Amino acid sequence: MTVYRDLIPLDLPVVVAMEREVYPSDAWSVAQFKEELAGVPRTRKYVVATDSKGNILGYAGAFSAGHGIDTDIQTLTVANEHRRKGIGRALLNLLVTWATERESPAVFLEVREGNEEASPLYISEGFEAISRRKKYYATGANAVIMKKVLS
Repeated sequence: MTVYRDLIPLDLPVVVAMEREVYPSDAWSVAQFKEELAGVPRTRKYVVATDSKGNILGYAGAFSAGHGIDTDIQTLTVANEHRRKGIGRALLNLLVTWATERESPAVFLEVREGNEEASPLYISEGFEAISRRKKYYATGANAVIMKKVLS
């Protein structure tokens, strides 16, 4: 059984280790995660997925500057061995629900061009590609900007 809860500072060692494993060239630092968590709950929402023993399987976070303002999904990561189990979809839906509660008109995210695992998920959840950012990632890969209209 997967449990979803708010990410807390005590989760950071595991989250940062997972971040480094999944994104070796683009991993966020502990300081970046701490800065993001400083905005919870006012402008940010961060959640984790855990198994029945409390082991973290994935995490996600979003930013919205205020009520009625667009939401940006900052990160959505599932450990390699726990993919294709619905965890990413559930994390995404939690963030979209948060954005809806804040009356965000739309939700935006970036996905690495050619990411054949994440892109179909986002499309199936109503996101559409609207632009590209050239060489967005440290590896030189492009980012596809996606948008889901909520209202």
